Amino acid sequence: MSQQELTTSSYAPFIESDAHASAVALRERMNEQGYLFFRHLVPAEEVLTVRRAVLELLSAAGWTDPTHDLMEGKAMPGHKPLTEGQPEYAAVYRKVLQLPVFHNFPCHPALMEVAQKLVDGVTLVHPRRIGRITFPGSTAFTTPAHQDFYYIRGSVETYSCWTPLGDCPRELGGLAVWPGSHTQGFLEHSIKHPGAVGGHGVPVDEAKAEWRTTDFEAGDALFFRSYTIHKALPNLTDRIRLSTDNRYQASNDEIDPSALESHGIAGK
Repeated sequence: MSQQELTTSSYAPFIESDAHASAVALRERMNEQGYLFFRHLVPAEEVLTVRRAVLELLSAAGWTDPTHDLMEGKAMPGHKPLTEGQPEYAAVYRKVLQLPVFHNFPCHPALMEVAQKLVDGVTLVHPRRIGRITFPGSTAFTTPAHQDFYYIRGSVETYSCWTPLGDCPRELGGLAVWPGSHTQGFLEHSIKHPGAVGGHGVPVDEAKAEWRTTDFEAGDALFFRSYTIHKALPNLTDRIRLSTDNRYQASNDEIDPSALESHGIAGK
């Protein structure tokens, strides 16, 4: 990964949206920008409850440093970076998916209020809950620029919501979005990134891309369209980054069968 890709100081900040705005206003902005960013949408203490439950599992697995406060998420020194697809990772991740507080999180009233304004019809939360556990020293696993539709399929009018489980400054590796990129339509994911989460990406001319990101705080939420180009930033700290990805769509729209399966356990 080049130094340019590791540098995010030139990225513009997100334009913040108001969750109390009308459905029409939020849809108009979503259709124009391809994303909506909400600061402190979910009460921080509720996000931190989920964070603690996940970290307790990681601590029991020996992934966190017991000499530091658990909520710091400091990785165990010398522990090799783990990622999706590895048996050791999957064994712990399966337990994360079974946590009631984790499973119920995407149905939080604050998240549902926004989703219902975006979706034209009865809102379906995808049963496939997704969590990300990003180790330090794992830049090779960083998710490349892509469109979620490549993995979701089903209805184009499916909205993703990325939420960090705790504060997530840029150096910890949040998400970056290219505003307006959804207007390019679905793109061929011709770039292969062996080992990276996802593994496939779209070709991006970094000189022309206009990335936006922020120093995320507990309770922030980022919604975006299935064609919006986005990517993860590398974790350059000594801590583990925790986040969730969840999807919302109209219940009567097409849905791919894989979206009904557990993430990373059965199916894709």
